[in-house]
Amino acid sequence: MENKFIKNILGLTILEGIVSTAIVGIGFIAVLQMVNYSVQSIDVSGERTKANFIVSMIAEDIIGHRNSIYGVSATEENISFDGGNIVSSDPSHKKFSDHLNNSGWISAGNCSSASTAGANNAASNTNIYDTQNVDAPRNKENKWNQVIGDDRYLRCKGQKDIKKVTVFKVCSWGDCPYKIESSAIQNYYDETMYIGRVQVNLNDGKKRKYLYFQADYKIKK
Repeated sequence: MENKFIKNILGLTILEGIVSTAIVGIGFIAVLQMVNYSVQSIDVSGERTKANFIVSMIAEDIIGHRNSIYGVSATEENISFDGGNIVSSDPSHKKFSDHLNNSGWISAGNCSSASTAGANNAASNTNIYDTQNVDAPRNKENKWNQVIGDDRYLRCKGQKDIKKVTVFKVCSWGDCPYKIESSAIQNYYDETMYIGRVQVNLNDGKKRKYLYFQADYKIKK
């Protein structure tokens, strides 16, 4: 009886130990995969949240300075505004939305270079407000270049991670690339309306963030 009792308490066999180790190992692998997925999800969510804030910031910059003249100081040039229209003797003076309608804006940072994509170039990070121009539009474009054009806050993962701003000019009267249908003119009271679009690509272009907004308008007299 004593020998039988000792044999029953000898412990696990090698086979039982191998099976137990395999079960525990599979569990650890599953947990590690879940942790890795969670870290990646947090990183992607953080980038998308930053993109939401940045596109809203750009829209606010354009709307807040819609009565600013690109390249010159309105005060120094004695420029005034009448119902959203520029009162100036120089036809080259353009409002912020008109400038973006003609030229647009696209980031000129290191996302265009595959060799530097994915790494934040901390050495090039300077104070956004070190260099100031006499006009708000150029200061805003400089800020955009510093914030999202140089891999400073949004991580660049490839050449398709572009950031750009486009403004579309819509009207019913005069020379305009986008026309309002004649049936809707009776309900249209703006001489010109500007629709802005901010585009931010993430994850090598696999995720795209768009924001459309009314950038400016001119009331028909």
